[in-house]
Amino acid sequence: MINAATKFIALIGDPIEHSMTPIIQNAALEQLNVNVRNIAFRVTPDKLEDAVRGARALGILGLMVTIPHKEAIVRIADELDSLATLIGSANLIHFTDDGIKAYNTDGYGASQSLKDAGVSVQGKTVVIIGAGGAGRCLCFQMALDGAAQIHLFNRTPARAERVAAEVRGKLNYEAITPHPLDDEQLRATLAHAQVLINATSVGMHPNDDATPVPLDALHANLTVFDIVYNPLETKLLKSARAVGAKTVDGVGMLVYTNVRAVEVCIGVTPSFELMRSKCIEELRRRH
Repeated sequence: MINAATKFIALIGDPIEHSMTPIIQNAALEQLNVNVRNIAFRVTPDKLEDAVRGARALGILGLMVTIPHKEAIVRIADELDSLATLIGSANLIHFTDDGIKAYNTDGYGASQSLKDAGVSVQGKTVVIIGAGGAGRCLCFQMALDGAAQIHLFNRTPARAERVAAEVRGKLNYEAITPHPLDDEQLRATLAHAQVLINATSVGMHPNDDATPVPLDALHANLTVFDIVYNPLETKLLKSARAVGAKTVDGVGMLVYTNVRAVEVCIGVTPSFELMRSKCIEELRRRH
């Protein structure tokens, strides 16, 4: 129950109405029996600085940051964690006596989701679809996690080339190759890959029938990770499961970003299992 002593972690973005974060994070905060709650605010880009200043003035503990503010928020922060520094985007800020610290926990969420599935990318060939914010973050994370080769496919080749150049320049990691999103090239590359990551919104509800890759390119030696979490099992994941591939849904990545937000803002680790089950329950309710 909210009272005059309740502290808040807030989520900001635009749009924000369908976010799962308040539902799953509040379930965990209630279980922890702390007087802290999560609340969401729609914040347009022109009001971002005002929103951050206002949140700090109101004593909000921290802000979870989603589209379209992940890059702009790093320019407002006083200090960045290592991944936010590398890629120039963040999804969490924490207000402290010393200023505003920004974190990128998306890479951590993806890495942990793969680990939970028993998958290491160390020494593996990884194919990433999408060179937007998520794809860029995952290229850096997979390189840091020891991938032997990264193949980045994007509809706009120039964007994939820019991301690849950034990874090479900032990490001195040469084993990243950008490609245009071409079905034949995808088939040829996936034939020798061990991990496929969809870092686009292709297949997200209501476009449940869409897939980011030709389904005949999937094979049993792949791990297929889809960052889309609505629906819980995308057409890509269903098709991968059907050919015997290991599959990893996007719920874990979402939940781990919430776990880190609570850890950073109040110094306590919430239940991943509770948050995951609450997220799945809510996804099923919405369908």
